[in-house]
Amino acid sequence: MMKKTLILLLLLSLCGMTLAQQPRAQRAQQHEPPKIEEMVSDLSALQKKRLENVRQSSQKKIAKLNDELNTVRKAIRNLLKTDGDQSDKLFPLFEREGELKAEISKEMYRCRQQIDNILTREQLQEFRAHCAKERQQHKTPTAQRHR
Repeated sequence: MMKKTLILLLLLSLCGMTLAQQPRAQRAQQHEPPKIEEMVSDLSALQKKRLENVRQSSQKKIAKLNDELNTVRKAIRNLLKTDGDQSDKLFPLFEREGELKAEISKEMYRCRQQIDNILTREQLQEFRAHCAKERQQHKTPTAQRHR
């Protein structure tokens, strides 16, 4: 019994540390497809339309997956608050949580592939340069960014 309690405490602390590593606003935004039209300067009207369709489709799928993920996480949190061994209920929920995270990542990758097929080589270079610049800004401490 003590071994199970120790494992449960370790799992809880691991979950807490993982969540603490990302700011809440960043976690909420991480599953949203990028707005390419704000990052690439010379898009045609047809490209803009196709990109918007891809983004909207992907957003709907990701929103549905995020809703299910939040439901699973809420169930996990509720079970973790209860006494006794909840392994038979928790372990399938942990697995489902992982499956949903993987499905979100897959959908983001499918979205990226569709975007890559819409943009020209030059537009892709501009888009990737913009993304790299944003990633660098997120790594830079806030005080240095506003100088």
